[in-house]
Amino acid sequence: MTTGVDPASEAMKEANKGWIDGLDGLRALSVLAVFFTHTGLAGIEGGFIGVDLFFVLSGFLITRLLSAEHARDGQISFRNFYWRRARRLYPALFGVLAAVAIYTSFYEPALRGSLEVFPALFYVTNWVRAFGGYDAALTGHTWSLAIEEQFYLLWPCLLLVFLRLGYRRSLVGMIMLAVLIFAWREWLSLHHVRLARIYCGFDTHTDGLIYGAILASLNREHIRRIGYLWPLGAAYLGVTLVDPKMAHFAAKPLGYMPTSLAAAVVIARVFTAQTSLLVRVLNVWPLAKLGRVSYGFYLWHYPVIHVMLFGGHDPILAFFGSLAFPKLAMIGATFAVSLALTLLSWFLIEKPTMCLKWPRLSHGRSDARPSRTAL
Repeated sequence: MTTGVDPASEAMKEANKGWIDGLDGLRALSVLAVFFTHTGLAGIEGGFIGVDLFFVLSGFLITRLLSAEHARDGQISFRNFYWRRARRLYPALFGVLAAVAIYTSFYEPALRGSLEVFPALFYVTNWVRAFGGYDAALTGHTWSLAIEEQFYLLWPCLLLVFLRLGYRRSLVGMIMLAVLIFAWREWLSLHHVRLARIYCGFDTHTDGLIYGAILASLNREHIRRIGYLWPLGAAYLGVTLVDPKMAHFAAKPLGYMPTSLAAAVVIARVFTAQTSLLVRVLNVWPLAKLGRVSYGFYLWHYPVIHVMLFGGHDPILAFFGSLAFPKLAMIGATFAVSLALTLLSWFLIEKPTMCLKWPRLSHGRSDARPSRTAL
């Protein structure tokens, strides 16, 4: 395999540019697919594939950023990395969990408030669900965030090992890791392990993140060639989104891999064809702006949907606790409330905390400016 240019050096140059057009649009489409599926009112059954797209995108971006740091400094600052992750992820999560704690105390005491809050707070919701524990009504969606956070904890160390092996060996190592996860998942499936254990387990649903890391580790020319397959990837994702049979397949253990690979080829196209029609469509203002705040929207939409559509307590604003209203009105109302809370979180919590710095961790560099390629 010829490389031509060191992928780590490419990553450093691209990180310095600071922005990849189209990725926010992909985030927006992903979170909208999840939102519509969670409402249960839009006729979309395969919106969960948005989570797999997020996994691939997260693995791709984190690996590019860490590889760029390694190419620039010859090392990866674990302290800086974990500080940036905590600064980006925890403040918004604290806001949502505080609201959930207040809500369960006053409006739905039947919900077990501690089990709604603490698994999400410590990023273990995936394991609580995997082993048949409490299926949180307000924070159950944080299982995917838990998998990502567990990946963030381990990946910098593992990536550093891969990077020291050299380009080809690191690629082989990552591919072998993805194959191992796939084989382990299929072994569990063949032995009739419950689907929740396989779907929510870190050890069984992490290969999407690894596929993103593999994509990030390739040089630009190889990524560009993979991107030529984007129509097939986009078609697969689109059909899976709306077709019940395809959605059923994608939800099975065998379906995680093709969904992630389809997401990877679309990301490859976006990354290497910044002036293409695809990127221009993804970069339209509403999608780009929603994608920019997609983390907060993902956090808020799930409890909002539960409260407004399935809460069951005394009606407030005519939508709470009843599905006897026009579907479009209920979808629009839950979207509007979710977006309003997201924007409050963004401007009052997330943006201010993203500018916090801890000079002792930066080794002479300012850590105040958030990376524009960060999740």
